[in-house]
Amino acid sequence: MTQQVASAKFPVLFVNHGGGPLPLLGDPKHKELVAAWTATAASLLKKYGKPKVIGLISAHYETHQPSIGGAAEPKMLYDYGGFPSEAYKLQYPARGVPDLAKRMVERLVDSGIGAALDKTRPFDHGVFVPLMKMFPDADIPVIPISVLRSQNAAEHIAMGRVLSEFRKEGVLFIGSGMTMHNFKYFGKSGEYGTTFNNSLTKVLADPDLSSDAQIERMKDVRAFPGIAESQPDGGMEHLMPLLTCVGISQGGLARETASVSLMSANVREYIFE
Repeated sequence: MTQQVASAKFPVLFVNHGGGPLPLLGDPKHKELVAAWTATAASLLKKYGKPKVIGLISAHYETHQPSIGGAAEPKMLYDYGGFPSEAYKLQYPARGVPDLAKRMVERLVDSGIGAALDKTRPFDHGVFVPLMKMFPDADIPVIPISVLRSQNAAEHIAMGRVLSEFRKEGVLFIGSGMTMHNFKYFGKSGEYGTTFNNSLTKVLADPDLSSDAQIERMKDVRAFPGIAESQPDGGMEHLMPLLTCVGISQGGLARETASVSLMSANVREYIFE
């Protein structure tokens, strides 16, 4: 099966949200990452126009079953500690879309996937940090979407495949996590994470790999070379948004939008068009 570009739909993005609020505080180690975000957003807006809604899958929104944020005016959740006072005054006043969030939940349930609507879910830093740089006007409504505590690749892909149908309604889905999230190696010399990230790109950006084959390969992501260095066992929640994106794209062909050095590690960003 040849992979096709769904030109009538918005693409699917995966970004690395960085370390806490540091990308918003002028941290020099995050300069390259922030530049990648802004370039990706500018390119997307130029090619596709403004999305009606952003569905943001955050690694910092973990639940036992899929949960969709349905607050009309989401508050801020400063889910980090030890930063300057300005990190706790950041605001991203995008509104929510309760009716659409409810329909997403209903569609998941109808598909046999238990799901819940969280009417008070705030914006955690996995949501507001990249969006404040990518879409600073906060004029696009945002729906937060959880990852699962099971950290099961197949479950995230299945959830994404159901949500995929909302792309045709003008929803831009963005996965916010980290392709390299092992604190054991951050700050040490060497581009840690490169082996695993190369493994990801080899599968996601292979034009000769069918959609079904890509999905099957990604279900087995725990067997990819270099994963132990990039994603600690039992702590792979930061990879889960990417797997949801694979499902949302229906195994679509991806390309790297960035390969960035971050705190002596390598992280990759992707667009599924």
